[in-house]
Amino acid sequence: MPGTPDETQPSRRSVTQPWAGAVDEDRGWNFVTGTITVPNISGQNPSSAVAIWVGIDGLSCQNAILQTGLTFYGDGTIDNWFEWWPIQPQRYSQRFSARPGDKVRMTVNAWSYNSGNSTLENLTTGEKTVQEFRNMRYNLCLTDAEWIWEDFGQVQLANFGTVDFVDTHARGQGGAADPSRARIVNIVADGRQKTQCGSNANGVRCQYTG
Repeated sequence: MPGTPDETQPSRRSVTQPWAGAVDEDRGWNFVTGTITVPNISGQNPSSAVAIWVGIDGLSCQNAILQTGLTFYGDGTIDNWFEWWPIQPQRYSQRFSARPGDKVRMTVNAWSYNSGNSTLENLTTGEKTVQEFRNMRYNLCLTDAEWIWEDFGQVQLANFGTVDFVDTHARGQGGAADPSRARIVNIVADGRQKTQCGSNANGVRCQYTG
């Protein structure tokens, strides 16, 4: 499941940069949100996967990550999850489902360095699920606001085509921001760049390039 960019994975694959997408590095981020249209990933190796998520921290600060998103497998299976890394990710306890074409909004809120919540909303079906975190052992730095596609290393990266994050916003001590000035990262695995990503005021786009 998702981890930090330089985390060593128990795999024969060489994943030197597992994250793709946009990271806005600043101080005091407490809110990050973005909406994707669920891609149609099927007909591939069922163990191949890609995780798409929003989060706070994990690139310039690796004490902890508050994140939520969906993991897409090559056979069309979709998992929902939340995580206060380095604690292991979990599925939401409330029912939440998504199908190709659905619009899903992902949001994380940090109330403090060790408390907050995460939310997934299916804007197509109306389903919504929330997880609260209180007095967590690992403190956030609140320095990174992220919209991420992740190759989490244990399995092959699924071909996800092109996926956009839209309605992307972050808020913090310095006010509100969009990803237009964010740092762009691309997945590098097995000696090759696997994605091509970019951002502007409207959102973040990543394309699988293999």
